[in-house]
Amino acid sequence: MQSSRRDFFKWVGGTLAVATTGDAMRAHASPPLSASDDPGLHLLNRLSYGVLPEEVARLNQIGLEAYLEEQLAPDTLADPAVDDLMWTLPILSLDRKAIHTLGFDGRVYNSVIQGMTLRAVLSRRQLYERMVEFWTDHFNIPASDDLVHDLAIMHRDVIRKHALGNFRNLVMGTAQSPVMLYYLDQTYSEKDHPNENYARELLELHTLGVDGGYTEQDVKEAARALTGWRVNDATETGFYFDPSIHDTDAKTFLGHTMPAGRGIEDGLHLLSIVVNHPETARFLCKKLCIRFVSDAAPESLIESATQVWSDNDGDIVPVLRHIFLSAEFMQSVGQKFRRPLDFFVGAMRVTNTRIQNLWTMFELLNDLAQIPYDWAPPDGYPDVARAWLGSSGLLARWNVAMTLTHSAYSDPDAEMTNRLDLFIGTPATVGILVDEVAMRVFGTSVLPEADYATFIDFTSDGAGESAPVTPKLIANKLGTLFGLMLASPLYQWR
Repeated sequence: MQSSRRDFFKWVGGTLAVATTGDAMRAHASPPLSASDDPGLHLLNRLSYGVLPEEVARLNQIGLEAYLEEQLAPDTLADPAVDDLMWTLPILSLDRKAIHTLGFDGRVYNSVIQGMTLRAVLSRRQLYERMVEFWTDHFNIPASDDLVHDLAIMHRDVIRKHALGNFRNLVMGTAQSPVMLYYLDQTYSEKDHPNENYARELLELHTLGVDGGYTEQDVKEAARALTGWRVNDATETGFYFDPSIHDTDAKTFLGHTMPAGRGIEDGLHLLSIVVNHPETARFLCKKLCIRFVSDAAPESLIESATQVWSDNDGDIVPVLRHIFLSAEFMQSVGQKFRRPLDFFVGAMRVTNTRIQNLWTMFELLNDLAQIPYDWAPPDGYPDVARAWLGSSGLLARWNVAMTLTHSAYSDPDAEMTNRLDLFIGTPATVGILVDEVAMRVFGTSVLPEADYATFIDFTSDGAGESAPVTPKLIANKLGTLFGLMLASPLYQWR
């Protein structure tokens, strides 16, 4: 263990340790994989958390566009592993009244974090789960004790329900979710004292964007339009409009007049205006391009995606289809850096590691600094590489890579297990072994020459790709070879 771990960090340290900034990391990153010549592998890398060989085979069987259409229609894909998982998390199926009877003993919090993380690991509906994470960030609310029960309801009944639906339903659903009404103080907003918190975040983060052309007066008018939207536990959903505290005077928002004497119609009118605004289409399409294409999203793609959004009245599937089939997307290989949760889920998928102790998973996610629902501000976890390229974050990734591979494979006290040996067949030589592990980790065995040589040198102790594979070599090297590949720039950048 000590020898292989020392060898591991010797290699990683030589290639990554100086990479404490985005420019340094890119300078030390390997060239992109051969996905530059394989659009299918590039698509799989971006729409999934981690490419599995069976997904490569499926895409090759039916073609890139047909595979994308399957992912865009998740209800057509059987997902037995997730179905089985949900039997173990019955809390996530409870109605609002029932889930609130559970109190603050951690059961709801644990179920919410497990549910989101393990569905991402296990699901065949990879694009759907990535879009669930996208909207979770977009409408971010932290899972504090006083919010987590209603957060579980919003996540299930709004985010997951409409993740590949229409944007209007996401905005309307989150606006009336008790957890959002509490988190941004909307439930305390009344005509004599309008609270601007939710109105401001609705415009700045959920729809128009900070540069969306609204003014401070528009924020005030939006807050007035939403007075009376509050939580009432006597209703089925927890949402209630209280006309007695609503501001019924006339309002003007972004040039639109809301006549006097109305009630809940003011808030609904407001939401309709911002959902249909062209700046909202552009803001959301830019975020989608940053998530799936590049931190510096091409302006040409933002513009064309915005047009598709407008032509389809905010339906999300046509926009994603356009982005993933665009020339700009196909030219973006190696331009996205995995966020920590993305890295963790991907590593869990390709190693098929099973963690027996829930708190062990929490500790690993905490080390990586991205526990789901743990971002306190309303803007969601950062989505660009520079936010995650600190030296401590990179070191955490290397440690987690080793824990999920070498430790899980070799250490009986690790509280996790895997069977990495089942992925490699019976390779006769080190070259074949490295090819088999690369196929499992990267979805291809065609690697840049320098990286391939490094993996060969490490695994063979310098003896070369023709060196024989022995039981001792498998015992000493297999887990660390997996970890080495997962920690490499080749895996971090996709």
